[in-house]
Amino acid sequence: ELDMTVYGTDKAGVCAVGTVHHPRGNIAVELLKAGLARVSDWSARMMPPSDVPAFRIAENNAKRANFGVWHSYEAPQISGASQISGLCVEALTGDTINILPDGVSYDDETKLKKVSLASVRAPRAGNERYGKADDPYAYECRERLRVLTVGKQVTVNIHYEREIPMGSNSDNRQFGTIAVGKRPDVGEVLIAEGLAVTQRHRDDEEKSPRYDELIAAESIAKANSKGVHSTNEYKKRTVNDLTSPQKAKAYSGSLIRGGPVK
Repeated sequence: ELDMTVYGTDKAGVCAVGTVHHPRGNIAVELLKAGLARVSDWSARMMPPSDVPAFRIAENNAKRANFGVWHSYEAPQISGASQISGLCVEALTGDTINILPDGVSYDDETKLKKVSLASVRAPRAGNERYGKADDPYAYECRERLRVLTVGKQVTVNIHYEREIPMGSNSDNRQFGTIAVGKRPDVGEVLIAEGLAVTQRHRDDEEKSPRYDELIAAESIAKANSKGVHSTNEYKKRTVNDLTSPQKAKAYSGSLIRGGPVK
């Protein structure tokens, strides 16, 4: 007889999720070490966060050794440098920024590096052309990312790339962990504040090496009903559009008197 700790069930309530305790160790970890299983993220989310790192380490070791189901695994190929340092010049969305790399002089847009946060999903911005509104908290997420990064020196560790459809073309987007100042992962800040969520990956997809920290931050944000996890009705922020010269002139006096704004 073996003891078992049950964490929950699948959506249908048919399959239990838990840990089987064996005198010689954790059976799941041994399967992962031998490459006979993969970490299932949907069930890993039910586990205590402190138990998950052993699973990731075992799986990563099996990947590098090409054991079992990883017999044909190849590490992701990164086009260009795997680490980028430079000045963040723009927050394009709630999870994507433009960086001017160190030592590069800006003379056109091609000199900028577009990088998205690995394993982070921000609320999607709308599209006025098609009459699509922003997702709730899309504005707040982008603004928070702007305050955290724009005008500051950042360091990005690239983990994987994806082809992102852009109309009739595609964009080879790089995804990484963005560190600024004493913050090792800007994505974790956004998730902890309830402004973004962790990306749901397929089991065989590359993900952030800090994925478990991101999941833990999301769990805390959910428990505290922060941001996108709140049950309260979202109140859209009102923005004054001053692109019209007449309206801009009407507000110019108060803006000048107010001095610099953040």
